[in-house]
Amino acid sequence: MTDNLGLNNRVYQILSQNSQKAAVDILGMRISTKYKNKFTEIMITETEAFGTANADEMSLANQLNRKIPLSLPLGPPHVMVLKTYGSNNSLYFLTSKEGSCQAVLIRSGKVILGKNYVETRRKQKMKNDNIYGPGNITKALGIDIKQDGENLLDGSIALSPRIHPVDRAIAKQRKNSKPRDKHLWRFTLVL
Repeated sequence: MTDNLGLNNRVYQILSQNSQKAAVDILGMRISTKYKNKFTEIMITETEAFGTANADEMSLANQLNRKIPLSLPLGPPHVMVLKTYGSNNSLYFLTSKEGSCQAVLIRSGKVILGKNYVETRRKQKMKNDNIYGPGNITKALGIDIKQDGENLLDGSIALSPRIHPVDRAIAKQRKNSKPRDKHLWRFTLVL
């Protein structure tokens, strides 16, 4: 039990940073779920940070201005699950502090455990262990809109510290960023 408290404290400390720092530190960490006795775990290989409304033109608060989900201002250690294109959902870890509306989107990962469950949920055979795209991440882990606002420390979604140190990460502009936006908000783990 004490070890679990230590892990939870470490996860909470990482999520309590601003979104850009958290997005880098989350790389290499593991997300796991267990639904209907089917355990699945992936290692996070790409993230995208969303800052405060004042500092980030493409922040979630600015994008969702009139339809801000109740979960967005919760802060760490909560998650936000947003419906995106069609039937897809995206998983965000809320960062910084309550009310800041900062978040980190999980963009891609590598399956560590439960590849057969991932294939069943996504209804396709995988050529390798990599999962690309936020919608594919949530499908692979069995995450849906019901998990929106869930607490990572005692909910059905778990975030665990990385297995090995991050050797290299590449920072680049977000997808669909405006040409004048020179901020690097997207981070990819080099394996």
